[in-house]
Amino acid sequence: MLKVLIIDDDDIVTLVQGKLLQNSNVTKEPLKFKRALDAVEYLNSASADNLYLLLLDINMPIMSGWQFLDEIEKMEVKDNIYVFMVTSSIDYNDKEKAKKYNRILNFIEKPITAKKCEQLKTLPILKPFFPQPN
Repeated sequence: MLKVLIIDDDDIVTLVQGKLLQNSNVTKEPLKFKRALDAVEYLNSASADNLYLLLLDINMPIMSGWQFLDEIEKMEVKDNIYVFMVTSSIDYNDKEKAKKYNRILNFIEKPITAKKCEQLKTLPILKPFFPQPN
């Protein structure tokens, strides 16, 4: 089963991303976390039977997206976690840093769009969760 998590400290962003993911049939009910620490806690108790797709913001208080990615490496379910970095940052260094993390499938500048939601369904690792109509 695919579980989709939105990790962003902006309530409007999580609301909009959640609606886009639902309208694009990526997930019926995305899990939303305003604090990265809460998402860490959730994933530390998560089932290894699931695959986890995270839409992760970089700039958050207390724990940044980069610190969160480092925490993932300590988790039992780390091999089941894939990340889309979703950020307002246009910093070239952020894009380069993202390339150093194998879990990051894509780096998306905000706002996320319906087109991006459709594109994520075509990625080889996620494609099995989105059967194509005959």
